[in-house]
Amino acid sequence: MNKILGYMTIALGVFLQVLWLGVCFGTVIIGILLLFFAPRILFFPFNFFLVIGIALIAGKNFKSGANFRYQSYSNFNQNQTPPNFAQPQDGLARYYEILESSSSDNMDVIKKNYRRLVKEYHYDSIASKNLPEDMLKFAQKKTQDLNEAYNAIKEARG
Repeated sequence: MNKILGYMTIALGVFLQVLWLGVCFGTVIIGILLLFFAPRILFFPFNFFLVIGIALIAGKNFKSGANFRYQSYSNFNQNQTPPNFAQPQDGLARYYEILESSSSDNMDVIKKNYRRLVKEYHYDSIASKNLPEDMLKFAQKKTQDLNEAYNAIKEARG
């Protein structure tokens, strides 16, 4: 039943998206301005109902992207280079990404990032906030990943 509701929700999103695009591009100037300056507004109906539909279809297996973080180039210093997302990453580069660092950072900066992230995601700090069990499991996995990344970088640097 949930799958049927999910598919119907996605179909509703497609229908509303077509209507919305008709309204926006009915007035060509508004449609073009939205396309260039606010594509999130232009494609909102489809995205909104798509996420709801997928959540209905997947049920308990649905994992939200709440832990996803956008990286912007404004977070990098002058002497750091922004990451090249087009190139495949090796294992060590993945560890730097987990610790929100770059390979050009010195160990003090990496250690500072590691401590901040462990403090943020540590199991005890999450458990004290009475959050759901899924969040506790996520925090435990994240802490393990942080420890693994820090130890691998520390070992690689000697």
